[in-house]
Amino acid sequence: MEKAKRKEREYNLRRAEILEQAVKIFAAKGFHNTTMAEIARASGFAVGSIYLLFASKEHLYTEMLNQKLNAMYSGIRKLAAREVDIVKKIERMVISQFHFVEKNAEFCSIFIRGDHLTLSEGSIELRERMMADYAAHIAFVEAVMSEGIRAGALKGMDPRMMASALAGIINSCASKWLTMTERTPLMNHIPFVVDIFLKGVKKDAH
Repeated sequence: MEKAKRKEREYNLRRAEILEQAVKIFAAKGFHNTTMAEIARASGFAVGSIYLLFASKEHLYTEMLNQKLNAMYSGIRKLAAREVDIVKKIERMVISQFHFVEKNAEFCSIFIRGDHLTLSEGSIELRERMMADYAAHIAFVEAVMSEGIRAGALKGMDPRMMASALAGIINSCASKWLTMTERTPLMNHIPFVVDIFLKGVKKDAH
């Protein structure tokens, strides 16, 4: 039993190291200009060992995308779950995603570039999975909005549209930050996102 656990740990560590190095190389060179040999050298493994863990470069790339996105979504859910107050929940969701983007800027730049849209084998399955994961994320945010409406903390608007609007504001700010040559901390923009979502842009005349 202990031997099996040790092998599993070693397997997971090898995969994690390969995926970590793959992010850096894909970010620097793009999917199509990156080779498995480069990833193998950077991670300290033989090319044959890489192929034992990942059937192809595309398989490695899709695993990297799925692992990172799942980590982001699960992190958002966990942080939001710690709060009871709806406004705090919304703030925590923004904090969690911005924290992820700051800590994974290389990965996020890969995602923004959209190499996954040009993949050949398995690209339809990847896109469908990503869309399903995003839909599940929006459904979670929608549930938070519905909770806020029931509690009287939010207006009685379409909760799904509210969830999509919040996601759009967050993604827009994160994308803009990723394209900046000189970056101030993304976390500095949290009050702006929360304020513009909760209050909008119309000036209060009273």
